[in-house]
Amino acid sequence: MNTISERRIRLNRIKRKRQLQRHVMLFLLTMIIAAGLSLALFGFGTKAQGADEQILYKYYTSITVCPGDTIWDYADQYGNKEYYENHKDYVNEVMAINSLTDDQITAGKHLILPYYSPEFR
Repeated sequence: MNTISERRIRLNRIKRKRQLQRHVMLFLLTMIIAAGLSLALFGFGTKAQGADEQILYKYYTSITVCPGDTIWDYADQYGNKEYYENHKDYVNEVMAINSLTDDQITAGKHLILPYYSPEFR
């Protein structure tokens, strides 16, 4: 009788060991698939810069508004089309930086304007 229970214990140990191995393999396989999907979704979606693309750095400059100038004139002059979809996006950023409630500016007012340059300073 002792040999039957010992055999059953041994078989149960073998069975548990196989189950544990199966669970570990399933876990590892799941992690590999998850990592592959993450890489496929997020890794390949990034835009790599080509060797011929120029890197632009964002800077800020302080200007004094001249008579007759509008914030839209500064958007034409400083707004970079690569970083702003349109002039309105640039104007909105200038308004936020300078705590303006609308796009009306007066001569003599000081504004901080963002701009992009290839020079690293």
